[in-house]
Amino acid sequence: MKSKINAFLNKESKNMSKTLLKTALFLLAAVPAAMTAQVDLTIGLNYSYNPPNNCDNQFTGITVDICNNGSSSSGSFLVGIYLYNPSTQEHWVLDQTTVNSLSGSACVTINNWDIDMNQYPSLPGPGTNYRVGVWADTANVISESNENNNASLLSGNIQVCAASTGIKNQNIFVSAFDVYPNPSALQSNFKFTLAREEKTEIVISDITGKPVSTVFNGNLQPGSHTIRFNSGELAAGIYFASIKTPGGSVSRKLIVQK
Repeated sequence: MKSKINAFLNKESKNMSKTLLKTALFLLAAVPAAMTAQVDLTIGLNYSYNPPNNCDNQFTGITVDICNNGSSSSGSFLVGIYLYNPSTQEHWVLDQTTVNSLSGSACVTINNWDIDMNQYPSLPGPGTNYRVGVWADTANVISESNENNNASLLSGNIQVCAASTGIKNQNIFVSAFDVYPNPSALQSNFKFTLAREEKTEIVISDITGKPVSTVFNGNLQPGSHTIRFNSGELAAGIYFASIKTPGGSVSRKLIVQK
């Protein structure tokens, strides 16, 4: 009798082990599928716009595709149009609009977007080497599988002209502004040169221009300076480090990785 009971228990134990193993394998197989169900916002290939004409500082008819290459739907996010200076890596957000949601593997078209740069008094001085770009999720509120493909520059150089309502030259006394290492995970160094004694403020802003950290605020003597910043306190993403003085300001892009 005892041997029959032992045989029965051994058989039931084997059956239970097989059931547990099947359950574990099923759960393991389901995990990758859940992990890959993510959002990946990017700029589509189709776009068009009318650049400023005869120094009117106006964009008309901007049409762009915003796409989600992921498999999950996104929540609401902002899309911005920005002006970019390739020489200095400075940027100026011109306007933003809201996309309420975007399904996975889908695109949405933003049509007939008009922007009058004369209404933005903080724009840079006149020049012909500017570019215009599109940025998805400028407020960085969407968690994505790829955070490095949200922005794209559109083809063509943009001429910015002086305007009585805003755009003007800035007398900048900051030179040789360098941010390193870049990308950064823990510490960033801001190296720059001042032509004269200046009240100087160094501010970190997100892509929308919202300040997220003040690195330094005080008087500095003429010459070369290096200011260290704990970039590890920021979330991963793209930021802009700006040096502001009474004579003007200059910015550099800062990429934070984790």
